[in-house]
Amino acid sequence: MQSMRERALHILRQGTGRWADDFRDGQWEAIEALVEKRERILLVRRTGWGKSVVYFVATALLRAAGAGPTLIVSPLLSLMRNQLEAATRMGLRCYRIDSSNQDEWDGAYRKVQENEIDVLLIAPERLNNVKFHEEAGEALFAKLGMLVVDEAHCISDWGHDFRPHYRLIANFVRFLPMSVPVLATTATADGPVVADVRDQLGEQVTISRGPLGRDSLHLDAFVDLTYTERLAWLAAAIPKLPGSGIIYTLTQRDANLVADWLMSRGIVAAAYHSDIENNEREEREQALLNDHVKVLVATSALAMGFDKPNIGFVVHFQSTQSIVHYYQQVGRAGRAVDRAVGVLLGGDEDDDIFEYFVKNALPSESLVDAILGALGESQEGLSLPAMMAIVNVQRSRMDSALEFLALQTYSPIRKAGSRWVRTAVSFEYPVEKARKLAERRRADRAAMIEYAKARSCMMAALGHSLGDEHAAPCGRCFACTGKHVVEVGNIEELIIAAEDFVNRRDIRLKAKKRWPSGGLPIFGFQSYTNIAPELQAEEGRSLALFQVGTIGRRLRNEKYEQNHFSRESVVQAAELLRKWAPQPAPEWIAPMLSTRHPRLVPEFAKELAAEVGIRYVEPLRKTRETEQQKGMENSSFRAKNLDGSLEVIPFEGMERPGLFVDDMYDSGWTVTVAVALLRQAGAGPIYPFTLSKASGRE
Repeated sequence: MQSMRERALHILRQGTGRWADDFRDGQWEAIEALVEKRERILLVRRTGWGKSVVYFVATALLRAAGAGPTLIVSPLLSLMRNQLEAATRMGLRCYRIDSSNQDEWDGAYRKVQENEIDVLLIAPERLNNVKFHEEAGEALFAKLGMLVVDEAHCISDWGHDFRPHYRLIANFVRFLPMSVPVLATTATADGPVVADVRDQLGEQVTISRGPLGRDSLHLDAFVDLTYTERLAWLAAAIPKLPGSGIIYTLTQRDANLVADWLMSRGIVAAAYHSDIENNEREEREQALLNDHVKVLVATSALAMGFDKPNIGFVVHFQSTQSIVHYYQQVGRAGRAVDRAVGVLLGGDEDDDIFEYFVKNALPSESLVDAILGALGESQEGLSLPAMMAIVNVQRSRMDSALEFLALQTYSPIRKAGSRWVRTAVSFEYPVEKARKLAERRRADRAAMIEYAKARSCMMAALGHSLGDEHAAPCGRCFACTGKHVVEVGNIEELIIAAEDFVNRRDIRLKAKKRWPSGGLPIFGFQSYTNIAPELQAEEGRSLALFQVGTIGRRLRNEKYEQNHFSRESVVQAAELLRKWAPQPAPEWIAPMLSTRHPRLVPEFAKELAAEVGIRYVEPLRKTRETEQQKGMENSSFRAKNLDGSLEVIPFEGMERPGLFVDDMYDSGWTVTVAVALLRQAGAGPIYPFTLSKASGRE
């Protein structure tokens, strides 16, 4: 008769599709503790070690012994397809319930009721969902065989990726019988995070740690590179790097731009971010898995569940906010290859990005007060769009603040249908906790800066930051050897080519289709309705990305230092217009007006009109001073800031096509409102043109 270990090893071989002599160090011990002893374990192991092997093999053994199904709580919408395929090969019936597969929910709920599910995967938000509890709760929880908390560092608000809904898991665990084993897994938890997770899951939790270093990984870093210097380095280095890999960027704009640049240099690359359709993202994931692309240029949308054992390199185009973030991403490389490379490229935009993360460690006290005040004044509650019209904050920060308040033990707000309602519970803002979190974020950033300087072993620095007390110098990184992991030689010509590429990039301005919540009542544009097609702008163009490339940097200096756009900018704008050649061709050029810089844009537009031989007109008049648009944080406030601030002065020939000129395109509402007013007054088709585009999206 086979021993349990032998059966487990057979299941492993089925799932991996290969012969395995044995489990990796610590895997069998964890499986045995879960199946035989029904323990509660926090597994802190490096990425690629095989944490999913532990919970899938343990599930197969538990189910064979008559236990109920395993519930996996994960921050991902789904485990990667290859993981699910591995579980299926082990004979497990796996289902997921998430926002992307609503048509499969009823079938999954029915199979839960009939005990025909071995593994059910959900996001933590589902634990707070009434329908989930009604349809699956009793049948699932009464017979639960094992609970798995994937990416368990998300439980701790001291962690790099805290998710407030993960706090629901702690409440859930408290009511589980001790006979139900619990497995929490993470690769990115330092001492304070481990202690916090253990507190949340109970004193009975056993900590199982392993070394976090990876013998195959060669680390390097470059600091203080300009945008185009980084592009040039990539073009020179990527062909020399082993296998296929990932370049991480912080914005969608950068993902698109870097991928296009590499393609222009003959390197097979593709962008990957949340604005790309799901099926297209899946195709690009598969292309990387099959080595059909050299590199995927991705934002964090290529999240924790992506598993390709033979990734040869991971390059960061910008610095991450902490060593923990960096380890989580660079650790994708070198799992099943002899040599892999991880390179950090520091840029001049890093500090601005970091300050955003520090400010948003917790929702600010002023934002919490504003939300509670707005809800307190409404007896029927407020929808999210209605709150966005009252509170000047970005959508993502509003979502985070509402989640933060709703998940308090005694919550001052609750959801009633599509509206948020103020409860009778008083709320005291955790000032001291917010201060300590900000301190933690600043310490994280300081450690990241120190890491990038490469004064001591980089692999050991990663390990020590994550609580690996035994991390030793690797002998492979730049700090250990004094040699860069890839030599690129002289890249001056590539830097010039990168500058030219950025300067000549086709930057399009998409027309907005819908008014924000609250509308623009003075102008007569209705609340949250479609913008009438006859009032919409045509697709526009921008000359440069703000502060990117020689043109983007020069335009910033001309606007903020010289208060005048140069002859060179006029000529380059005229060249772009001739290349663009919109049809029907514009017959007049009109500027946006500003009370702070009344002649900046008009003078540029007048010179541009003369350069291209088109009539210059000034059909707009400012009727009141507005706040700076960069101080308006959401669409409602940006649009309302302009409400009633402009008056149209009709002119002869305005029914003909025109060009509307402004210096900056950020949210797009200045252009949208001005064009709608001109169209409403009888203007023909209008093409927006701006000197700079500031948004992170294209």
